[in-house]
Amino acid sequence: MIVKRKLQYQASVTVLVLFTVLFAIVTEACVREEDITLEQRAHQLSGELMCPVCDGQTIDGSNAQIAVDMRLKVKYLLEEGNTNAEILDYFSDRYGEEILAAPTGTGLNMLAWIFPALIVTAAIGIALYTIKNMKRSSLNNEPKSSSTENISIKHTDLSEYLDRVDQDLGIKKNPSIQAKQEQKDEEKT
Repeated sequence: MIVKRKLQYQASVTVLVLFTVLFAIVTEACVREEDITLEQRAHQLSGELMCPVCDGQTIDGSNAQIAVDMRLKVKYLLEEGNTNAEILDYFSDRYGEEILAAPTGTGLNMLAWIFPALIVTAAIGIALYTIKNMKRSSLNNEPKSSSTENISIKHTDLSEYLDRVDQDLGIKKNPSIQAKQEQKDEEKT
């Protein structure tokens, strides 16, 4: 029965992963450069270019004069018939790769694209593994016998221990515990 559940679990995880990848591919393929207007492309490109004088702002959200000029240049290049990739290359040639809001997917920049996915996958795996171990340990730790004798023994042991701690701290002096302790000490010798 455990093997059957494990196979069902693995199959459901595999289907979920495949569905997610398929969904990402389909949604990416739905929007093409030719399907959107020049104004939408200009807005999209303005969100992909960083303002050279502003900290952490794209030219779309900046009011600096250089950002305004860059937005006008983007519109001009689009009207000339350049593709999005050509416009991004134009600005990266002039300002360097730092002008791009998203790093290119080459070289060490590939880590910026892969690492977040690996972290999320590892976190999900760790969470699932932890839940599985918690379920397993809770099944193993269930008491085999539900006799009240074990519970009463544990309760008396605990009360004796707490009384002993109180006595050691000088909070409470209980002669019955002292007598029991002396009796235990005599039995040991």
